[in-house]
Amino acid sequence: MITHITVHTAKLEETLGFYQWLLDLPVSMRINTPGGEIVFLGEDETKFELIEDSKAERISAKSLSIGFAVNNLEEKLAMLDVKKIPHSDVISPAPNTRFAFFDDLNGCSIQLFEVKL
Repeated sequence: MITHITVHTAKLEETLGFYQWLLDLPVSMRINTPGGEIVFLGEDETKFELIEDSKAERISAKSLSIGFAVNNLEEKLAMLDVKKIPHSDVISPAPNTRFAFFDDLNGCSIQLFEVKL
C-alpha cells in the first residue's frame, strides 16, 4: 500500500493553498523541521506530502502523474480556467470514466479523475 506521495516545493504556502482551493484537501499533519516545513494533505486515503525545500527545482517527469478523484470534473476544469491554468481535453476511455491532466505550480503532472456510477 502506498502511504504517501511527496512533492518538494520552494513555494510551500502557495502549493498548499492551491491544493486546498482546488481539491479541498485537509491538512492532516504539519511538521516543522530545521530546513522548513512538511505538510501532509488528506484524511484516510494515501497522503499527499509537501516538503518545503528552497532548492526544489521545477519537476519535469512527463511519464509520471498523480491522480486525484473528483466528483465533478467540469467544475474543477472551470476552476483551472479561471486561474488560466492550461489542461488537457477531457479523455473518456469508458462510458463512466473521464479525466484530464494539467501541470501544477511545481511542474507535477496532475490527473483529475471522475467516475460516474
